[in-house]
Amino acid sequence: MSDTNTPDPVLVELADAILRVARELESHSVTGAGLKTLTGTEATVLRWVHRNPGCSPSAAAEATGLQRSNLSTALRGLTAKGLVERHRDATDSRQVSLDVTDSAREGIAALNATWSQIMADALGAQSGQAVAAVTVLGLIDDYLRRER
Repeated sequence: MSDTNTPDPVLVELADAILRVARELESHSVTGAGLKTLTGTEATVLRWVHRNPGCSPSAAAEATGLQRSNLSTALRGLTAKGLVERHRDATDSRQVSLDVTDSAREGIAALNATWSQIMADALGAQSGQAVAAVTVLGLIDDYLRRER
């Protein structure tokens, strides 16, 4: 992190805009995609498991920055909602892998379609700027994960 005492107003506005957009996007998305209501932790875990099928609970906890107890609570909720499955290793029953269910895949596909439509509507002719935005947000995400 920078040692400067004077915040850069543009960078402060960028951080604030990211938080505002994330909040609004999430509220519009769940309604628009017809998904079950998830806690923020459940949504984070579901996204991680979807992007990393077959991951272990330990890997999911580490990657999402969650304590094991919080991850376990989220997994119980996601399992009860029929969105995540646990699979025991055939050769070592102590090993568990996680995957999303077909129902979750359908919900995520609907969510992706909703997100794409919202972004297209919001950006209009500026949609070509999305690649640059994804690059910038990726840099921020990578930095924050390393700093955790």
